[in-house]
Amino acid sequence: MRVVVTGGSGRAGREVVRALADNGHEVVNLDLAPPPPGVDLPGTFCHVELTDLGEVYDVLFQFRPDGVCHLAANPSPEGQARIDVFRNNTLSAFNVLQAAGDVGVRRVVYASSETVTGIIHGAKPSRVPFDESERHDAPNAYALSKYLSEVIADSMTLRYPATPYVGLRLSNVIPADGYAMLAARRADPAQGAFNLWSYVDARDVGTAFRAALEGESTGNEVFLVAAADTAMERGLRDLVAEHLGETDLVAAGHDDHASAFDCGKMERVFGWRAVYSWRDQPGG
Repeated sequence: MRVVVTGGSGRAGREVVRALADNGHEVVNLDLAPPPPGVDLPGTFCHVELTDLGEVYDVLFQFRPDGVCHLAANPSPEGQARIDVFRNNTLSAFNVLQAAGDVGVRRVVYASSETVTGIIHGAKPSRVPFDESERHDAPNAYALSKYLSEVIADSMTLRYPATPYVGLRLSNVIPADGYAMLAARRADPAQGAFNLWSYVDARDVGTAFRAALEGESTGNEVFLVAAADTAMERGLRDLVAEHLGETDLVAAGHDDHASAFDCGKMERVFGWRAVYSWRDQPGG
């Protein structure tokens, strides 16, 4: 099928483009900038400002995609005015999700975020591992914008019932050459406590988008997407006790080195599971 990928030049978007192209899909990358020098991506590149509704409609009617994968967002929310982060992410999500429905796109998969759970902003999960029902308000423009993308998708399903929407709550995305940051967290576990030492390889993000795009679902469904293990050598129970002050938060039968994120819904619905781990990656 022909698939439009927004933000396809980014670290996660590039892997989505590759995963789709490797599986025989025709890919169009919509972004403000082409891939960085030295990065060779398959498919077609098209410069688009996604906060401009006219440009979004123009490009979707031009390419008439069967599917849309929406990853474009403000990649560096720190150090910028909160309203800029909020405006960019919510407006681009609304424009892309609405235009996709009007064009008659068969499936839309969009990037939500682990920030939607509220865990990284101080809220403690009700249990570990936690699933998609875990959500707490977060005092952060980026987290709010990502949560509103899910609300927007809920509303779009009422207007476009023939177009399923799938939101992927991505954990901290690590590029294949970026595993050194996890090594730093092992040296100082406090650095990883914000998301319970979770991460996901960008290549697993690529296959997650492909699985959701090629799978079957209705309405708007959200899914957690994270690596199967934590980024730590120490056990999760010990880390949770030390950094969250909780001694009975982790379920009795939970593997002490397995992720606190329960991605079972992704496996049940789309047959996806993460395959990359820092334990077998260079620099990990």
